[in-house]
Amino acid sequence: MPGPSPKRMEPTRDYPLFGGAFSATLPPGAIDVSVTDQSLIVELLELQAHVQGEEAARYHFEDVGGVQEARAVQVETVQPLSLENLALRDYCQEAWVLSGKQQVAKENQQVAKDVTVHQALLRLPQYETDLLLTFNQPPPDNRSSLSPENLSLLPWSLGNFEQLVTSLTLHDPDIFGPQ
Repeated sequence: MPGPSPKRMEPTRDYPLFGGAFSATLPPGAIDVSVTDQSLIVELLELQAHVQGEEAARYHFEDVGGVQEARAVQVETVQPLSLENLALRDYCQEAWVLSGKQQVAKENQQVAKDVTVHQALLRLPQYETDLLLTFNQPPPDNRSSLSPENLSLLPWSLGNFEQLVTSLTLHDPDIFGPQ
């Protein structure tokens, strides 16, 4: 007699973002509330025209580190992202992927943990917007913050993040305000 069937993993899907103005393919188990130390964040930020190219990616990484009160911020790699692979290629002037580490203490905790951070910066100058996608990837052994009902979820991978970045699609340019 076969045992109980394993929990079927939810398939990836296009998920509406910003009230449907955008959509993207999110990894299995993605929800709008942080239940683990991993997170995917999509932000529409004011275009930082004073920095260009690789320096723009570094600027946003350091800015996020400052907001999170990181005790240490270390950039490991910064690479251009091929526009032809992006669903947003018609709007994007340049794109960068940065990987690095930040030493961050969670709320009400004294001990800072090393968190691997991957960021994609998509620059949309016609909308005066820097679109920043951030993937916080906890150490592989860090499953302690998972609640019991979420223990079956596999940690997201860098591939899941790349799928989010490349699948991000704009449906309603009015989100940027009057042009």
